[in-house]
Amino acid sequence: MGFSDTAIQLSIGELIQFPIRQSDDGASELMTTNGSVQRVRLYGLVVSSDVLVVDDGTGSVAVRSFDSSFKIPLGSPVLVIGRPREYQGDRYVLGEIVKQIDLKWLEFARKVRPVPQKEESPNARAVSLVRKLDAGEGADYNQVLSELGPSGEEVIVHLLAVGELFETRPGRLKVLE
Repeated sequence: MGFSDTAIQLSIGELIQFPIRQSDDGASELMTTNGSVQRVRLYGLVVSSDVLVVDDGTGSVAVRSFDSSFKIPLGSPVLVIGRPREYQGDRYVLGEIVKQIDLKWLEFARKVRPVPQKEESPNARAVSLVRKLDAGEGADYNQVLSELGPSGEEVIVHLLAVGELFETRPGRLKVLE
Protein backbone atom coordinates (compact mmCIF):
# COMPACT_ATOMS: atom_id res chain seq x y z
CA MET A 1 0.00 0.00 0.00
CA GLY A 2 1.49 3.39 -1.02
CA PHE A 3 2.06 6.34 1.29
CA SER A 4 0.21 9.53 0.44
CA ASP A 5 0.82 13.00 1.89
CA THR A 6 -2.02 14.60 3.83
CA ALA A 7 -3.90 17.24 1.83
CA ILE A 8 -3.69 20.52 3.76
CA GLN A 9 -6.61 22.93 3.46
CA LEU A 10 -5.49 26.31 2.12
CA SER A 11 -7.18 29.28 0.53
CA ILE A 12 -6.32 29.92 -3.10
CA GLY A 13 -4.82 33.25 -2.03
CA GLU A 14 -2.35 31.35 0.16
CA LEU A 15 -1.60 28.94 -2.67
CA ILE A 16 -0.71 31.88 -4.92
CA GLN A 17 1.19 33.82 -2.23
CA PHE A 18 3.65 31.20 -0.98
CA PRO A 19 6.68 30.13 -3.06
CA ILE A 20 6.94 26.70 -4.68
CA ARG A 21 10.25 24.83 -4.68
CA GLN A 22 11.48 21.44 -5.81
CA SER A 23 12.05 19.07 -2.89
CA ASP A 24 14.98 16.66 -2.70
CA ASP A 25 12.88 13.81 -4.12
CA GLY A 26 11.87 15.92 -7.15
CA ALA A 27 8.31 16.75 -6.08
CA SER A 28 7.10 20.34 -5.95
CA GLU A 29 6.21 21.67 -2.52
CA LEU A 30 4.57 24.85 -1.33
CA MET A 31 6.63 26.62 1.35
CA THR A 32 4.07 27.98 3.85
CA THR A 33 4.68 29.64 7.21
CA ASN A 34 3.79 26.29 8.85
CA GLY A 35 6.17 24.20 6.74
CA SER A 36 6.13 22.54 3.36
CA VAL A 37 2.92 21.27 1.75
CA GLN A 38 2.90 18.75 -1.10
CA ARG A 39 -0.89 18.22 -1.39
CA VAL A 40 -3.59 20.86 -0.98
CA ARG A 41 -7.33 20.77 -0.35
CA LEU A 42 -9.26 23.68 -1.85
CA TYR A 43 -12.93 24.61 -1.79
CA GLY A 44 -14.40 27.03 -4.32
CA LEU A 45 -16.71 27.71 -7.24
CA VAL A 46 -16.02 26.82 -10.85
CA VAL A 47 -15.61 30.09 -12.78
CA SER A 48 -14.43 28.58 -16.07
CA SER A 49 -15.16 25.14 -17.38
CA ASP A 50 -13.13 25.15 -20.63
CA VAL A 51 -9.99 24.92 -18.54
CA LEU A 52 -11.24 24.22 -15.02
CA VAL A 53 -10.67 27.38 -12.95
CA VAL A 54 -11.74 27.50 -9.30
CA ASP A 55 -12.26 30.71 -7.27
CA ASP A 56 -12.75 30.97 -3.50
CA GLY A 57 -12.89 34.74 -3.01
CA THR A 58 -9.16 35.08 -2.25
CA GLY A 59 -8.00 34.20 -5.76
CA SER A 60 -8.47 31.78 -8.61
CA VAL A 61 -6.38 28.88 -9.84
CA ALA A 62 -6.47 26.48 -12.77
CA VAL A 63 -6.90 22.78 -12.07
CA ARG A 64 -5.25 20.47 -14.57
CA SER A 65 -5.13 16.74 -15.07
CA PHE A 66 -3.22 14.90 -17.76
CA ASP A 67 -5.32 11.75 -17.81
CA SER A 68 -8.91 13.01 -17.54
CA SER A 69 -11.06 16.04 -18.16
CA PHE A 70 -13.44 17.47 -15.60
CA LYS A 71 -17.13 17.61 -16.48
CA ILE A 72 -18.27 20.09 -13.85
CA PRO A 73 -20.80 22.82 -14.73
CA LEU A 74 -19.96 26.51 -14.43
CA GLY A 75 -20.84 27.97 -10.99
CA SER A 76 -20.73 24.63 -9.19
CA PRO A 77 -19.10 24.34 -5.77
CA VAL A 78 -16.16 21.91 -5.83
CA LEU A 79 -13.62 20.22 -3.61
CA VAL A 80 -10.16 19.96 -5.18
CA ILE A 81 -7.39 17.79 -3.80
CA GLY A 82 -4.14 17.93 -5.69
CA ARG A 83 -0.52 18.94 -5.91
CA PRO A 84 0.52 22.59 -6.32
CA ARG A 85 2.61 23.21 -9.44
CA GLU A 86 4.12 26.11 -11.34
CA TYR A 87 4.97 26.23 -15.04
CA GLN A 88 6.54 29.33 -16.63
CA GLY A 89 5.28 31.52 -13.78
CA ASP A 90 1.67 30.21 -13.87
CA ARG A 91 0.36 28.48 -10.76
CA TYR A 92 -1.99 25.54 -11.07
CA VAL A 93 -3.09 22.48 -9.14
CA LEU A 94 -2.52 19.03 -10.57
CA GLY A 95 -5.94 17.66 -9.65
CA GLU A 96 -6.11 14.19 -8.13
CA ILE A 97 -9.68 14.48 -6.83
CA VAL A 98 -12.12 17.06 -8.18
CA LYS A 99 -15.61 16.55 -6.85
CA GLN A 100 -18.78 18.60 -7.09
CA ILE A 101 -20.05 19.22 -3.54
CA ASP A 102 -23.03 20.73 -1.75
CA LEU A 103 -22.90 24.51 -1.22
CA LYS A 104 -23.02 23.95 2.56
CA TRP A 105 -19.48 22.53 2.41
CA LEU A 106 -18.22 25.93 1.22
CA GLU A 107 -19.83 27.57 4.24
CA PHE A 108 -18.25 24.94 6.48
CA ALA A 109 -14.82 25.48 4.91
CA ARG A 110 -15.06 29.24 5.54
CA LYS A 111 -16.01 28.68 9.19
CA VAL A 112 -13.16 26.23 9.73
CA ARG A 113 -10.64 28.41 7.90
CA PRO A 114 -11.89 32.00 7.60
CA VAL A 115 -10.70 34.18 4.73
CA PRO A 116 -7.73 36.22 5.99
CA GLN A 117 -8.23 39.97 6.20
CA LYS A 118 -5.92 42.11 4.13
CA GLU A 119 -3.25 43.73 6.24
CA GLU A 120 -3.07 47.51 6.12
CA SER A 121 0.08 48.84 4.44
CA PRO A 122 2.54 50.79 6.62
CA ASN A 123 1.83 53.98 4.62
CA ALA A 124 -1.95 53.68 5.04
CA ARG A 125 -1.50 52.87 8.72
CA ALA A 126 0.66 55.97 9.23
CA VAL A 127 -1.84 58.23 7.43
CA SER A 128 -4.78 56.89 9.46
CA LEU A 129 -2.76 57.26 12.67
CA VAL A 130 -1.94 60.92 11.88
CA ARG A 131 -5.64 61.55 11.17
CA LYS A 132 -6.62 59.93 14.46
CA LEU A 133 -4.06 61.85 16.55
CA ASP A 134 -4.69 65.21 14.84
CA ALA A 135 -6.89 67.44 17.00
CA GLY A 136 -6.66 70.43 14.64
CA GLU A 137 -3.06 71.51 15.31
CA GLY A 138 -1.50 68.43 13.71
CA ALA A 139 -0.37 65.15 15.24
CA ASP A 140 2.73 65.05 17.43
CA TYR A 141 5.66 63.59 15.42
CA ASN A 142 7.11 61.67 18.40
CA GLN A 143 3.75 60.15 19.35
CA VAL A 144 3.15 58.98 15.76
CA LEU A 145 6.69 57.60 15.62
CA SER A 146 6.30 55.67 18.89
CA GLU A 147 3.02 54.07 17.75
CA LEU A 148 4.38 53.10 14.31
CA GLY A 149 7.34 51.20 15.73
CA PRO A 150 10.88 50.71 14.40
CA SER A 151 10.20 51.43 10.71
CA GLY A 152 8.01 54.44 11.54
CA GLU A 153 10.59 57.13 10.80
CA GLU A 154 11.27 55.71 7.33
CA VAL A 155 7.53 55.61 6.57
CA ILE A 156 7.00 59.20 7.78
CA VAL A 157 9.97 60.51 5.77
CA HIS A 158 8.60 58.77 2.67
CA LEU A 159 5.10 60.21 3.16
CA LEU A 160 6.55 63.70 3.68
CA ALA A 161 8.63 63.32 0.49
CA VAL A 162 5.67 62.22 -1.67
CA GLY A 163 3.42 64.90 -0.21
CA GLU A 164 0.84 62.77 1.60
CA LEU A 165 1.86 64.33 4.92
CA PHE A 166 3.19 67.80 5.69
CA GLU A 167 4.48 69.59 8.77
CA THR A 168 2.38 72.54 9.93
CA ARG A 169 5.31 73.47 12.14
CA PRO A 170 8.34 71.45 13.29
CA GLY A 171 7.18 68.30 15.08
CA ARG A 172 3.49 68.52 13.99
CA LEU A 173 2.15 66.36 11.13
CA LYS A 174 -1.03 66.73 9.09
CA VAL A 175 -2.52 64.74 6.23
CA LEU A 176 -2.80 66.57 2.92
CA GLU A 177 -6.54 66.31 2.14
